[in-house]
Amino acid sequence: MMKKFTLAAVLLSMSLFASAQSKYVTISSINGTNVEQYDGQVADVKMNRYMFTGWNTVSFPFDLSTDKINEFFGNDCRLEIFTGISGDSNAMNLYFEDVKSEGIKANTPYILYFTGEPQNVRIIAESTIKAGQSKLTFSSNGYTVTLNGADKIMSGDNIYGIFAKDNADSKFAKIGEATGCYATRCYITVDGDKDVNFIPVHNAKNTTAIDKISAEDKANDKVYDINGIQKKSVSKGINIVKGKKIAVK
Repeated sequence: MMKKFTLAAVLLSMSLFASAQSKYVTISSINGTNVEQYDGQVADVKMNRYMFTGWNTVSFPFDLSTDKINEFFGNDCRLEIFTGISGDSNAMNLYFEDVKSEGIKANTPYILYFTGEPQNVRIIAESTIKAGQSKLTFSSNGYTVTLNGADKIMSGDNIYGIFAKDNADSKFAKIGEATGCYATRCYITVDGDKDVNFIPVHNAKNTTAIDKISAEDKANDKVYDINGIQKKSVSKGINIVKGKKIAVK
């Protein structure tokens, strides 16, 4: 009887140990990680992410609170989300607005201003892992611009990213096949083959163009979030009401 009890205790201990071990999930910020197998699981996420001084692009398959953002990237860092476009290929304005107070949401593309020296940032946080697409799309004057989060190394003839030398200006330029875009970063795609001159505009007001909202919806009092998803009511963060952006702190 004692042997059976001891064996059961050992097996239980091994099971708990294995469960604890499986709770840790390492995310690759270079090649990417297939997170579908962990979708919906709460895990201790580990990731090394290289950050340049100035603007960087980030897109993670997990949430990070504002406190965690400050812990990993510094209290002086800035976090902005893509809110709209205007102009044409000669001068295409990209509008961004500060959303640091809302934290980082899983599978959402952002630009993040890092004030430290270029370095590898170690991220360790308990969070829910979420699989899914990461993109924000806006249209203007016949152009459709999408900011995509990369879940693996991306390359192509018509994708745009922030080069290290352009970090201070958050300038998106053509990446090209040789350079590519690593996982957990973001890149822009544009409908059409023309080269586009992107001009970033930070904390601009009343510039949001949500292409998912119809003209009829813009005329009534329906409330949407920044991704064009309808909400029950106005809440903390960025709200779209009658086609206009309302920020609630």
